[in-house]
Amino acid sequence: MDLLSVLKEVSASKDFVESKNYYFQKHLCNSENTEVKVMLDYTLSSDLSDKILRFGVCPHCGKCFYHRDYESKGF
Repeated sequence: MDLLSVLKEVSASKDFVESKNYYFQKHLCNSENTEVKVMLDYTLSSDLSDKILRFGVCPHCGKCFYHRDYESKGF
């Protein structure tokens, strides 16, 4: 998937939910009436700090799940 289209999809999302999980979030999707496993496959990071944001979007309802974390920049 093109990364620019992922950003456009996230920016169009109306619901942002913080996840306690690092890799995925399971949620009850209203449009499918079933439990959906949303993978937090994408990472947004800053060059100025060590903060990162992992996120994923439900393909059915468009809800965006994110997890705040830190990335070690030093070795």
